[in-house]
Amino acid sequence: MFDAKQMDWLNQLSAEDLAILGAGFTTLGDFFAFLALVKAKQEPKGQGDNVVALIRAKQEHPKRNKK
Repeated sequence: MFDAKQMDWLNQLSAEDLAILGAGFTTLGDFFAFLALVKAKQEPKGQGDNVVALIRAKQEHPKRNKK
């Protein structure tokens, strides 16, 4: 699938680098989910309701809610 030369960049990244990248992508995803909620609120009544429910359902992470 990939040879060693193609994956060399991954070996140059530390665990901290990968954690920072993961946090950045999570933040970016949350930002776009926020924009989708704002856009759904601006749409006429009824059209955005399904989008809001879908976004809220995806944001409720099952592991975070268990206490």
